[in-house]
Amino acid sequence: MKEIATLLEHAASEGRSALTEPEVYAVLKALGLRVPAHRVITTKTKAALDGEAGNILREFPGEKVVLKIASSKTLHKTESNAVRVVPKHELEVKQALHDLRSRFPEAEGVMACEFMEHTVFSLGHELILGGRQDEAFGPILSLGIGGTHAEEASLALKPGTVPAIASLTLLDQTGGWQSFMDQAWVWRYASGKVRGSKRLVEDKELKTWLEVFAKLLLAFQDLAQEDGGSKWAIEEIEVNPLAVSSKGLVALDGLLRFRPAKPQKRVPPSKKAVWSLLKPTSLAIAGVSEKMNMGRVILRNVLSAGFDRSRLFILKDHPAGIDGVRCFPDCSSFPIPVDLLVVAVPSKDAPELIRESAASGKVNSLCLISAGIGEKAGTESLEAEASEALAEAKKLNPDFGMNGGNSLGIISAPAKIDTFFIPTYKQSLPYKAAHPGPVAFISQSGAFAISVMDRMPWLRPLYSVSVGNQLDVSVTDYAEAVLEDQAVKVVLVYLEGFKPGDGISLARTALRAKKLGKTVVVYKGGRTPAGAGAAKGHTASLAGDFAVARAVLSASGALVAETFDDFDDLSAMALLAARQPVKGGRTYFITNAGFEAVGMADSVSPKGPLKADVPGPALKERLGSALKEFGLDAIIDVRNPLDVTPMANDAAFVRLADTALSSDEVDVLLLSAVPLTPALQTLPPGEGHKEDFTKSSLVKELTGLMEKHKKPILFCVSSGQLYDPYVKAAQEQGAAVFRAADRAARALASFLTSR
Repeated sequence: MKEIATLLEHAASEGRSALTEPEVYAVLKALGLRVPAHRVITTKTKAALDGEAGNILREFPGEKVVLKIASSKTLHKTESNAVRVVPKHELEVKQALHDLRSRFPEAEGVMACEFMEHTVFSLGHELILGGRQDEAFGPILSLGIGGTHAEEASLALKPGTVPAIASLTLLDQTGGWQSFMDQAWVWRYASGKVRGSKRLVEDKELKTWLEVFAKLLLAFQDLAQEDGGSKWAIEEIEVNPLAVSSKGLVALDGLLRFRPAKPQKRVPPSKKAVWSLLKPTSLAIAGVSEKMNMGRVILRNVLSAGFDRSRLFILKDHPAGIDGVRCFPDCSSFPIPVDLLVVAVPSKDAPELIRESAASGKVNSLCLISAGIGEKAGTESLEAEASEALAEAKKLNPDFGMNGGNSLGIISAPAKIDTFFIPTYKQSLPYKAAHPGPVAFISQSGAFAISVMDRMPWLRPLYSVSVGNQLDVSVTDYAEAVLEDQAVKVVLVYLEGFKPGDGISLARTALRAKKLGKTVVVYKGGRTPAGAGAAKGHTASLAGDFAVARAVLSASGALVAETFDDFDDLSAMALLAARQPVKGGRTYFITNAGFEAVGMADSVSPKGPLKADVPGPALKERLGSALKEFGLDAIIDVRNPLDVTPMANDAAFVRLADTALSSDEVDVLLLSAVPLTPALQTLPPGEGHKEDFTKSSLVKELTGLMEKHKKPILFCVSSGQLYDPYVKAAQEQGAAVFRAADRAARALASFLTSR
């Protein structure tokens, strides 16, 4: 590593932040990796270049030679037409040398390389091996399809297929090198695991390359020198292609960008600070008006949630109380220490209030509702002032914590508080502290949180936190904290940006959740790749920010949603599994619609986690008897999926579901009852019909069936808004309800894969 550090130091002394390809080859050789024979030609005159052509003809084996520029500025040479593969004919070698020198006069030189015979444009023969520093996840390594077609081929495949990505920090916890190679789609071709392919190279040779790259990235990362870090950090290293030749894996190109190491040790808030925000026993509100304003809405919501009025105060120089709550002119006047101060004042006043609250010694944490602190152009100085005030506050009280700014607020059922500034008349189901679900919802966007909760009121989270700008307490700080609450079984996370190192923290939280039998569901917004605008086909564009987050969090056991609909479905699936653990993927499908039976069958793939086995003789006989009991045996054969046709009524569905769940062959039931058939009770009482699903219907039996058999039921209702009351009734029974069978199957498959 000393030799490599010297190379970086030399390049930096010349004002460079990248190595030339020959220098990258020197790095690889120093690490014991294979590179082609090569030499650099720095001369520029015609006579000297002609002389070098003769040297090339004599020194390099084979019938061809590769000529390319050696430049620290032109890193992607193919796109710049800076590579020539020429026959070893004197005239052609001379012409290629002159052409490259004339078109790239600023290049450090021209490099002549041994031509390594390998198959191009063939899966498995050309790989791209790269690594980079990720602010959230630390050093990461990626392996994908190499060559000039790397990006186009990768974009054409299913998202998440290529490249394979691993966090080096979490490698051991997420399966190690073997797991990484197993998930690398392109390696299946190189290792001969695809039908019709032949093994091109042994696993141990690739593992050598992976281990060496990991060693390099870990040696040159953003780590303080007192912690063993280097002066330099390798921002990006890449070999493309890493080709399979007759001599084994060999680098046919190399890129390395570096910069001074910039250790970013984020000091997370103390646990006491986080829990002061989540479970305050005393609370104050700043910004309450006698007239209705944001602060007044918050006050009324807190009172409506049932918080102890005797431990609730208003920060206001006002002789009388408001809504029966006492007012105090400053923080020092509070009669008791305040765990949480909710601040709904203009943003320009926020820094001073942070200072006052900390200096008083009476305030433990602060929820900054105020917006316009850093998120709007021109407010950077205000953000800096707020951060400075926060730092001063933490010096006075290390357990001081702050949520926000630009926060919608915090809801905590255990603390009986609702500090969201959304009036109850604007909510379809106002917050209720009674009967909360085993869910914590941590969202950087308050609007996202209230939209999801309004759409899925049955979630009823124990904790709902709008984190905002993460000036202090971050999304991952909250996720880590709430996971330790025994009542929380599911943690829902929406975030747009990570604080330094928070990606690793969230991944560790997901790993711990999996160990505890809990589930973390994540939607990551802000998906613009780190390499947007960079040259195509290299590591930063293929392994961008979202690709890294998806790969590392998924490998850690989190359910990562691709879309907002996915987030809803995965949340429903996670909550169902918290109530009725999913013990396997053997699924029995029942529907009353042919198209859904086909869709259900299509959801099962040979290598997927869902299994739809044909019922064994005993189960087949019992299902057949159930069909006969309801006169359906004449038109239906026992299959999986089982299409019971629109003739099946509620009792038939219940009987068949009970029979399937009673079998040791079935782990989970996916049941879809298209509600438009007259045979089912799917409408509430009303004019023009005699239906009443509240008296005798399938939805009334769902909870009982799950409790009886200790197995989960995914319930599907493919319909429109007329049947929303029916769906709501099923959700209130504790069922995970989906509006399409294929969405239910995808959610189940994703959950099983994460386990």
